Amino acid sequence: MIHTRGADDDTLRILSEQAGDLDVILHCFSMADRVAHCLEQPSWWLSFAGNVTYPKAEDLRTAMLRVPAERLLVETDAPYLTPHPLRGKPNQPANVVHTARAVAVQRGIAYDELERALEHGTTALFGW
Repeated sequence: MIHTRGADDDTLRILSEQAGDLDVILHCFSMADRVAHCLEQPSWWLSFAGNVTYPKAEDLRTAMLRVPAERLLVETDAPYLTPHPLRGKPNQPANVVHTARAVAVQRGIAYDELERALEHGTTALFGW
């Protein structure tokens, strides 16, 4: 699980050199301009937190839309990155539903369809 911030080039270089066939979760994905490179890696999963719901995060939403459902994850990053409309308050795990609902709307699918896709993807990733 990788959380990178302001070190995109180094992170991608190190992962490309060292990760091999390991499953990699890009936690709190923030490399919107590098989404194509990340998707070229078949065992990399992109996880989006509450910041994908922020009105000014258009680049992050555009990146999220490019991620195939089977490699998409949604997370809370509690107590940080509280989703809109709760922004400004400490985040908590229960708020992931706000992020997931926003992702479903952006992807043009029903919430329950996203929920099934996320469940299928996490089962494939974690083997449960």
